[in-house]
Amino acid sequence: LSICRFSATMWSIKHNAHHATTNVMGMDEDLSGGPFLYLWGPDPKNDKPWRQFQHLYVAVLFSLLHALWRFDSLKVSWNNRLWAELIPIIVHYVAMVALLGPKTFGLGVLFGGFVMANIVTTTHQSEELFEDFQHDWVTSQFQSTRNAVTTNPFSEWLWGGMQYQIEHHLFPTMPRYRYPDLVPKVKDFAKKHGISYRESGEMDMIRQNFDT
Repeated sequence: LSICRFSATMWSIKHNAHHATTNVMGMDEDLSGGPFLYLWGPDPKNDKPWRQFQHLYVAVLFSLLHALWRFDSLKVSWNNRLWAELIPIIVHYVAMVALLGPKTFGLGVLFGGFVMANIVTTTHQSEELFEDFQHDWVTSQFQSTRNAVTTNPFSEWLWGGMQYQIEHHLFPTMPRYRYPDLVPKVKDFAKKHGISYRESGEMDMIRQNFDT
């Protein structure tokens, strides 16, 4: 991860917390409760006048996702003196700016953030949000997650295994290439236990996410 611009420590902390507390408001850092993007109505005293316009600028916020992760990576690596992570990250920046130039590199970060945000947010943000920690962890993963049905080989590649988000959340350490084989088993499990297995077309999910 470090050679690819992210701190492994930062990612482990952030992503493990997301998997343990998926869609739990105030606990899952992947859910935005403001001040620029709100996924639920805030307490009136914490509301902002620009919330009514967030559908107009959400694409800009999505574009900043990779930049935010990069900043957090530098912050965690520096604050904890994780030189084995920080040095490769710095080397990455120097190499990318030297090879691509600041403008192209910056645009690449923004474009990558926009694509990534549309992939990772659509599988959760339109599903159930929980006010409290869910002790039935397995059921909560089904309730808070939706798979994307890709329609062509390019989309299958672009989603990078995140189209199988339910399987990823239930078995986060499993190699992603195994997820397609796991889908029928997870569907059978859900049917046996009366749990909804949620999946939608990729464009339908993006539209639903925007509406949310």
